[in-house]
Amino acid sequence: MSIDDINRRLARTVNIGADFGVDIEKGWTVALGEQELDLIEAAGFSAVRIGLCWAAHTGPAPDHKIDPVMLAAVAELADLAAERGLAVVLTNFLDPELIDEPPRHLDRLLHITRQVATRFADRPDSVVLEPFAEPRGALDPLWNDYLNRILTVSREVDATRATVVGPAAYNNLRTLPDLVLPEHDRNLIVTVHQYWPITFTMQGEQWLGTHTPFGDPMSWLGTTWDGTDQQRQELAAGFDAVAAWAAAAKRPVFVGEFGTTHHADLRSRVTWTSHNRRLAEERGFSWGAWSFGPAFALFDQDSGEWNEPLLRALIDLPR
Repeated sequence: MSIDDINRRLARTVNIGADFGVDIEKGWTVALGEQELDLIEAAGFSAVRIGLCWAAHTGPAPDHKIDPVMLAAVAELADLAAERGLAVVLTNFLDPELIDEPPRHLDRLLHITRQVATRFADRPDSVVLEPFAEPRGALDPLWNDYLNRILTVSREVDATRATVVGPAAYNNLRTLPDLVLPEHDRNLIVTVHQYWPITFTMQGEQWLGTHTPFGDPMSWLGTTWDGTDQQRQELAAGFDAVAAWAAAAKRPVFVGEFGTTHHADLRSRVTWTSHNRRLAEERGFSWGAWSFGPAFALFDQDSGEWNEPLLRALIDLPR
């Protein structure tokens, strides 16, 4: 299967964080299993991107061995997804120590990369690996070098596995021109994350802190997104820039995350979500909605129901 065919398998992806019982997973993950995968498949999604905090389940140096119980459980999830016709992106998610002190934790990252690549080398093409999501902070100026090291390690194990990679600064589309990829490796899917305008999508999200470049998220409460000509043109310009880069680089694009906080009004959330989806699809990008739940939830686990207006903004459901 070509890399473009695999990216098409990610056309309608939903993000979901997997809970394996450690503190860093609290508040944004679910206990992922057959029931959740059944719901995702039945809703019409084509793929699931699973956020995994590998570093939090990894032993000490020199081996940095991933907990074999967790590794086996993730392999079972990949198999369960395949049984349902879902492609799966296994994403290395959240490693604050690596972000703060990259040189000190590079060796652990490379050991994790090798172990994951080895464990899934025999899986079908529909299993896609993402060695690290949203590099940022102290990792930003080192990212191109670290990414080259990551890919060198993974390709020693599995030379052709579809692999998702993205630019620095939280996979921000504005840093895409700075991304350097090995020209010979054509089995890469380039990802960007889209949460613009942040004062709308992240309003009230206190985990961002009070001193962002745009001020205190609590002060953004009440911000709407009405789909004005100016608002639409602003988003279209960003997507057009990504499309131009992709055409020049001859790389497929996966908008791996986009979504809105529950603090925003539902009408605005639906309008923004629908517009971003259309912008991606019109340019041949696959996309990944953030998220199944509980953060920015598309599915309400208390009621056992999808947020239907948001789901309809993503999936063409029969009425």
